[in-house]
Parts: sequence; structure tokens; C-alpha cells
Amino acid sequence: MYKVLRVLAIILVKLWFRFTVVGKENIPETAAVLVANHASMFDPVILGVAVNRPVHFMAKAELFRTPVSSWFFGKLHAFPVRRGEFDRNAIRSALEVLAHGQLLGIFPEGTRNKGEELLPLHSGAALLASRAQAPIVPIVIKGSGKYRFRQRIEVLIGSPIIPEGGKRVPKEELARINDQILTQFTVLNQQEFGYRARIETRK
Repeated sequence: MYKVLRVLAIILVKLWFRFTVVGKENIPETAAVLVANHASMFDPVILGVAVNRPVHFMAKAELFRTPVSSWFFGKLHAFPVRRGEFDRNAIRSALEVLAHGQLLGIFPEGTRNKGEELLPLHSGAALLASRAQAPIVPIVIKGSGKYRFRQRIEVLIGSPIIPEGGKRVPKEELARINDQILTQFTVLNQQEFGYRARIETRK
């Protein structure tokens, strides 16, 4: 079902938007945690289209309240997380995704943010990546907050961040990882639409 819906999403996204992905080579073939800014409820679809491999998303528990919605989002490789509390089941599910060499998708701001400034990042992504000894890949999605026909959407994929790893992760290490994520978010977000693509074309 995921593959079928992804094909449909690719067709719809490319017909409706001017869609560009830069930096696909930064997605490893192994387990990784993809962290992205979050301006629109459409962002998981955008990431699913941009990344060739299936992405397993942490999604708010409210989306899984009914058997039908729970089945549907489960087929899309999503699993519930109770926001604002320490959810052991969600952590266990996330670590299982990474243990199987798959991609885990997290929006570290914790909620949609339509402002220009990033919200403070939660440390969950850094903690999971450290425990699983998996790289973190920062991703900036530009333009997804608007749904106009031929709206330009660009997905900029940054360089992997390698955590030190271990079951007990010091707060200093989590802060270091979040600082690196923020740095890449800032650099990627400052790039104009098509900037990197134009540079690559001139090489």
C-alpha cells in the first residue's frame, strides 16, 4: 500500500507543484534519522516523495484513535507517539525501525511551525540516533506552507551528523547534536530557491 500511495503522491505533487530535491546522495543506504522543519501537515508526504526509501514517521497519537485510522497510518509506516510525555512504546518502536536498517522520520520542533524562526528542538531525535548509533540527516523543506498551483517546493538534504552512540547519552552530547542540526537548518534555509541546483549546473 505504501508503494502505491507513494506513486500517486509523486504524480500529484509533481503535477501541482514545482518540486525540486537537492542532496539525495546524503541519504545513507543504512539506518538513519531524518529530521526536518515542519511548516505544513503536508510535510510527511513531501518527504515521502523526496526520499526513495520508505520513511517511518513518529505521528501524534491522536491520529490513531480509531481502528480505521490506526490501520491506515500503520500501512504508511507511521507509529503513534504521545506528545509531551516520555512514551516508552514510541521509543521502542523507533529503535526497532533503526535496528532493521530503516529510515526514521522526526520533526524535532514537535509541532507545525508557520513562523520564520525555528522552535526549540526536542532532544528525542538526537537520543534515538545516539542509542541506535545511526546518523542524523537534517532536511529543510521550503515552500510547503502554501498550496497554490505551481507553488515552488524545494527539499534540501544536508550532510549526515554522526552521534557518538551509547545507551547512556550525556546531555552535553544531545545539545551538541541539536546545535549541529540547527546549524545545518540555518544554512540550508538561507539558500535561495534553486541556488544549489544552479551551482551544480555550472560545474
